[in-house]
Amino acid sequence: MPGHVIRYSASYRAVKAGKYLVLTDVGGWGTSMKVSADGKELETPPHAEGQIAPFWTLDLKEGQTVKVQADYVPGFGGRFGLGLAYAPELVMGEAVELAKIADAVVVAVGFTGDTESEGSDRTFELPWGQSALIEAVAAANPHTIVTLTGGVGADTRGWLDKVPALLDVYYPGQEGGTAIADVIFGKHNPEGKLPVSFDRSWEEDPSYAYYYPVKGADTSLHVTEPGKPAVDYVIPHVKYDDKLMVGYRYWTTTGKHPLYPFGFGMSYTKFSFSNLKAQATATSGSTVPISFDVTNAGSVAGAEVAQLYVSDPSAKVARPERELKGFAKVRLAPGETKHVTLNLDARAFSYWDEAKHDWTIDPGKFVIRIGDSSENTPLTAELTIK
Repeated sequence: MPGHVIRYSASYRAVKAGKYLVLTDVGGWGTSMKVSADGKELETPPHAEGQIAPFWTLDLKEGQTVKVQADYVPGFGGRFGLGLAYAPELVMGEAVELAKIADAVVVAVGFTGDTESEGSDRTFELPWGQSALIEAVAAANPHTIVTLTGGVGADTRGWLDKVPALLDVYYPGQEGGTAIADVIFGKHNPEGKLPVSFDRSWEEDPSYAYYYPVKGADTSLHVTEPGKPAVDYVIPHVKYDDKLMVGYRYWTTTGKHPLYPFGFGMSYTKFSFSNLKAQATATSGSTVPISFDVTNAGSVAGAEVAQLYVSDPSAKVARPERELKGFAKVRLAPGETKHVTLNLDARAFSYWDEAKHDWTIDPGKFVIRIGDSSENTPLTAELTIK
């Protein structure tokens, strides 16, 4: 019932020494919970909207007893579950034995509607047991391919260097299995590009420091309605001091590097860029054509997403080092070259002037960059706007 707290407590005795996982299952809009072990609260992300259940690791000795307590605040359609599992036994021995005799193994991991959804904060870590499965299978078979389902990146630090291939599939739908098989077996050349940057850790994310509400900055809202009891709401405040420096704008401006950059994507062939043509000067507000060649330099047909970034070093205000202003997907046979033209309008050279409340172009030098990701732009040209 909303507004009530449900408390569950139990004692657990470890049969074997080692790592144990404290597992929870939380669902429903507005639900939240806190979990403690032997009176020490286990760290939980700040509550914002919904809350996807986290998990924790405890090191226990053989015969050690630990008292676990959970305080659960249910919401609408809420649910809660709590349990402990012995980490070394999470992966079935049968899975490892099958991996040993296979030519190659595909391990499908990631998130579902229960572990990732709108209005809920999920953990950066994969759901419990999945990283352990990858590591166990990869140790048994070096030809292990990992497919990652989910809306954005996840923590790969424990296993990425142990597998030869990672295929990020997002949420591919009912024919996802067929599509993945076509890519793995070479029937279709992969051509996807990352629409976000993949971080190594949640702490490295440019918005990490600005994601949760500022401590001590809450305000109160007293709401009264006829025929209903008054309700006091606590309104948290988030300070978006990252401003424009989110995602690839942060990484390219600071010179730091994420795990995988925005626009990145691998292929069974290789592409090259050449013959960049851009006029040296342009009138402010005019449309500027940018053209270049894309060549399939490999032996397999494929598609490349050519990306155009614009830098504005003459701006009178702080600007990101580069911003995506155009792109084109080009399908090429082996050895084929296509000429691509992208037209940049006035908005491509503009920024929002907070004082004028309008889009503004500062005359001066602009840099055009062409490549296949935010960090790989081999073609550059300078353009002066008067």
